[in-house]
Amino acid sequence: MSDTRGTFRLKNVLSLKIKNEWVPLNQVWTSSSPSSPEIRFSDGAGQTFDNGYFIGGFTGSSPSSIIDKTTYSSDTTARVPGANVNTSDGCQRLAATGNSAAGYFGGGIPGPRSTMERVIYASDTTAVVPGANLSVARNRLAATGNSTAGYFGGGTPGPKSTMDKLSYTSDTTVAVPGANLSVARERFYATGNSTAGYFGGGNPGPLSTMDKLSYSDDTRSTLPASGSLSSSNDSIAATGNSTHGYFGRDASMDKVTYASDTTGAVPTAALTVSRFQLSAIGNPTNGYFGGGHPGPNSVMDKITYASDTTARVPGANLSAVRRDMGAASSKSHGNPVINPPVPTSTSTTSNGIASPPNTGYFVSNNSNKMSYASDTTGAVPSVNFSSSGNGATGNQIAGYFGQWGRPGKKIIKKLTYSFDTIETIPSAALSAGRYGAAATGNTTAGYFGGGREEYAGVTVKSIMDKITYASDTTVRVPGANLISARSQHVATGNQTVGYFALGLYSTVDKITYSTESVVRLPATANFDLVPTYGRSYGGATGNSTHGYFGGGFVGFYPTFPLSTISKLTYSTDTTATLPASGCLSSARSSLGSTGNLTHAYFGGGGNTTTMDKISYSNDTRSTLPASGSLTNQGEAEASSARSNAAPSSPINMPLNNIV
Repeated sequence: MSDTRGTFRLKNVLSLKIKNEWVPLNQVWTSSSPSSPEIRFSDGAGQTFDNGYFIGGFTGSSPSSIIDKTTYSSDTTARVPGANVNTSDGCQRLAATGNSAAGYFGGGIPGPRSTMERVIYASDTTAVVPGANLSVARNRLAATGNSTAGYFGGGTPGPKSTMDKLSYTSDTTVAVPGANLSVARERFYATGNSTAGYFGGGNPGPLSTMDKLSYSDDTRSTLPASGSLSSSNDSIAATGNSTHGYFGRDASMDKVTYASDTTGAVPTAALTVSRFQLSAIGNPTNGYFGGGHPGPNSVMDKITYASDTTARVPGANLSAVRRDMGAASSKSHGNPVINPPVPTSTSTTSNGIASPPNTGYFVSNNSNKMSYASDTTGAVPSVNFSSSGNGATGNQIAGYFGQWGRPGKKIIKKLTYSFDTIETIPSAALSAGRYGAAATGNTTAGYFGGGREEYAGVTVKSIMDKITYASDTTVRVPGANLISARSQHVATGNQTVGYFALGLYSTVDKITYSTESVVRLPATANFDLVPTYGRSYGGATGNSTHGYFGGGFVGFYPTFPLSTISKLTYSTDTTATLPASGCLSSARSSLGSTGNLTHAYFGGGGNTTTMDKISYSNDTRSTLPASGSLTNQGEAEASSARSNAAPSSPINMPLNNIV
């Protein structure tokens, strides 16, 4: 279990809870009694931790494993023995960033390394985070981020322009090519606020280039000359608050104004000792620049943002001389100050968790995100992957997608809705390789059924795999095997049952989640449109009472596509074909389908980007305009935090029952 005592990020309580990483109530209090008026979270002041961390570095003779903690209120620094870097030979030339609860540091040498580690502010302990390793091993890279994600860019060998995105809720890292730096470089630094990161300077050069990374869409732009550093520099350090960033080395300091994306020298803030290869951290009012070369040295300078002045603070000197460190702080980058309500031992609260996102995702090599509120779609390159089409389902936090491939693939990818990121989850891999499977589930588990190992031959499967979301693990459930082996079929359901249909059959198989048992529905549930050949490659979604199965083609023959939508009534297990007003606007197959509590969305398929919307209240179809269509997309799988009758209200969690 992770040590998350101390702070919690309000948006992520559910994620921590289902991963068994939430904190028992009796470990939250800083006083001995929950009834005490002194009860607080975090550092006992009802806010995030008042410290910054200088991590690793080079002592002049060897890499260091030391982590120092600077306390802002007292301008003092002390080594934290329990928070050493988890390598026996230390680490230098690494990069670090973090959120209000933890700092993450990655890369460096000896190596180069791809390893990612985390320091928990509440306990001053460190741990390796394997799923968050960098996509490429490197050193002399730079990092920054906001409260939800960290970005690690550039580095060497190379140099490199690579940008990796670390999602804090899932502790996973993926490369985001659209955010790559404009120039491959090393020996540079980064800072930013809650909306954008700024990467400045570097080598080869040296450079004055300033790249801006927009977090909303993970895209990089290069600032014009007015936003570049005042002089070309490498081995620079940077920190800042929500409005300005400060880049310093030698006897110079540049100030970036985020509102105008302009940069200028501020001589009054120059460092007191000329040096480079230093590191920097800060809070909303001050920045701290520590260590560096020549030396190395232990000097700490403090810049006061309000006056743009710098003074040396000997009491905050590092515990040992070092250079080429990483640095992280809960109060940097404009991270929000957490001041949660003080609960009683019997109180109940939503813990600030917002409603599950009112969006749907259509995922392929050109992925799209549908806003149900506006019926508009937009491309989300960060969740593209080349071979979807092996089933998809999920809960209110994430969607789980099987990867298509011949011979059959076991790979499962997880799309985290909060951050629009997708990554492979090895522990969730299917029990057997296959393609053309179908999936559905409820808010605790997903079920992937059927599929085939090869294109030809008797290789179609009836097996059922269960993915448990809390642990991201998969097991085979023999008692839930489909009655008939099928592939290229579809599935949907509500929170208690799921239905697997199509795939060369007109029959329907029903799984009951509580017993993990499967039965064949009576003939009244059959899809009678093409009873001899059945149909394949359709789409399916639904609400709490009905499932909608649309499109596809006759048997395995794509020359006979269908526009039909069949409606399955769960209470009676009967099926009826909707009239033309409720069917798709055109015949097509291999389409994506998902929805919320009120509407179904059937998108793409064949050579069309069309999005059809079905109203559950009257079974009528409307075709969305271009703003709601998909982008250059045929085959896709789809998921949503609102599908399968998942609750759409804020998630209430009783604090007195948290374990």
